[in-house]
Amino acid sequence: MKKTYEVMILFKEIRELVKKTMVTSFEDCEITSSQWMLLGALLKNGRMTMSELSNYIGLSNSTVSGIVDRLEKQGYIKRIRDDNDRRKVFVEITEKFNDIAKKRHESIEKKFEERLHKVSENELDIVIDGLKILKKIFEEE
Repeated sequence: MKKTYEVMILFKEIRELVKKTMVTSFEDCEITSSQWMLLGALLKNGRMTMSELSNYIGLSNSTVSGIVDRLEKQGYIKRIRDDNDRRKVFVEITEKFNDIAKKRHESIEKKFEERLHKVSENELDIVIDGLKILKKIFEEE
């Protein structure tokens, strides 16, 4: 197996494992993966229009609208109409979800610490150095 292919496979597997850790941390909130994707976009980017959300997560406007409806009912997001153009609707995270996300972030951080605590300082330094090299490689493009 080519080393570049091995790096790609390992990167994909690690990304999936990290994603699984994050998603399981929100299971009791009854958030689906599509809902999590939308919430993640809002957490990262802040207030967005429905069209921006659709484009960002690669789902149709009608699908995003359905996801927004369900998340709004749960009190995790809210719709806000533009004062200048009432046809324009923004979506943003509510304080309720911000509080949940903050607590879950702390839980996720603790899980990472527990897992990384199982390796030696030297191994952890090697992992960090490897990740810095990988980041640098991709920043150059």
